[in-house]
Amino acid sequence: MEEPINTNPDFEGVFGDKRIGKRATQVLRRLTTGRSSSLREITANESEQRSFYRLFNNESFSESGIAKSIIERCRALSPGRHLLCIQDTTEFNFSSKQGRIKPQSGLGTTSRDDILGFMLHSSLVVDAESSHALGYSYIKAWERPIDAPGKRERDYQQLPIEEKESYKWIAAANQSKELLNQANSITIVADRESDIYDLFGVVEKDKVHLLLRSNHDRQISGKQKLSTRLSAMPVMHHYDLAVAGDVRKNAAKRIAQMGLKWAKVELLKPNSCRNEQLLNVQDAYVVETIEQNRKKGIHWRILTTHEVTTAEQALQIICWYKERWHIEQIHRLLKTDGFKIERSQLEQGWAIRKLTLLAMMASLRVMQMMLAYSDDNEQAIDEVFDQQEQSCLKMIAKKMEGVTEKLKNPAKVNTLKWATWIIARMGGWKGYASQRKPGPIVLQKGLAKFYNVYEGWLLYQNYN
Repeated sequence: MEEPINTNPDFEGVFGDKRIGKRATQVLRRLTTGRSSSLREITANESEQRSFYRLFNNESFSESGIAKSIIERCRALSPGRHLLCIQDTTEFNFSSKQGRIKPQSGLGTTSRDDILGFMLHSSLVVDAESSHALGYSYIKAWERPIDAPGKRERDYQQLPIEEKESYKWIAAANQSKELLNQANSITIVADRESDIYDLFGVVEKDKVHLLLRSNHDRQISGKQKLSTRLSAMPVMHHYDLAVAGDVRKNAAKRIAQMGLKWAKVELLKPNSCRNEQLLNVQDAYVVETIEQNRKKGIHWRILTTHEVTTAEQALQIICWYKERWHIEQIHRLLKTDGFKIERSQLEQGWAIRKLTLLAMMASLRVMQMMLAYSDDNEQAIDEVFDQQEQSCLKMIAKKMEGVTEKLKNPAKVNTLKWATWIIARMGGWKGYASQRKPGPIVLQKGLAKFYNVYEGWLLYQNYN
């Protein structure tokens, strides 16, 4: 019988101090139950609040240690799978807290010089076949020094890639390869910012692939530009795409008529690439999908090292790129929709960054449940909740179900979908199939109630 997977970060094993590890686990639990990034709001009393502040100001409780403990659990979930490692960068704005946060404590400028904050780059691991979110393979936070010289002063273009901020894409890919080396294959998925020739250096035949949104009109063999080659090609396949509405942009939902093209190309090494070990020509495939009969419609151009010779393969590339929604949802949960990190009252930038990393773990669990409710692949509960948590869920399940069939949990027992139904009910969702599916706030609220019950249940189990 296989040992159950540890779904919770092993803080004690990383920091070498059981007290730090135990306190870190408590903070993560309080973040989940408190649904806030405010230590004052999530702590039970002043004593606990002081102990949490001491933890975040303790240099031994390091960012690197937190990141390592979070990503390590993904290693056990990797064997035998095709995994998507979806990279993205987000930034946090603390300009409104400028007078409160101590200077030179881990915050600096971001993409704009007038914004105080920090950047976060991460790689979310998703099963390519089931779309199940499994964890993270890379997490790094950093700030740009406020008084740092500009790109022109540093002669930025002449710097080796390792000294540029864009190296984050390569560093994340290399760490993902090492961590997930037992996977059958890995595909690095990223947006337009990642379109750098150097990233092709991480590719390994039949093992590690790239799937990138094209940003540059690259030179290809035949003395052509990529756009010229695609423009000369006819549309090779048509399909309909359901586009969700967006209230913020005053955009109604619609059915978009899409045209699809694909081709094998030879990318030429640009002069800006200074890595002499990279080949001067890189084989790749390009997939382009354009909304027809609409001037400012959907237009994606994707570069990949996966073979694309059929419409089915091209559509698969589009589907894998769409999985980027997962990591964008994580960022929303960290900000406005969930933990509201940018409202943190901590006075040290370093402490805020550590808190953010812990909130990433709590956000992951909320998102996993959001996906599970509409999931026909039924993600195993062992990938999200440990054995003790599952036992407590079984106890709660009996009270959540109603007397009629309409209020019975429709999912198979011991699946994440089954657990999500229970937690959504605890969050105030009525449980009827005719209702809208539970959203992040309902699930976060339900998860908070579950862990409050779970703590009491653990005390009872230990007492007896």
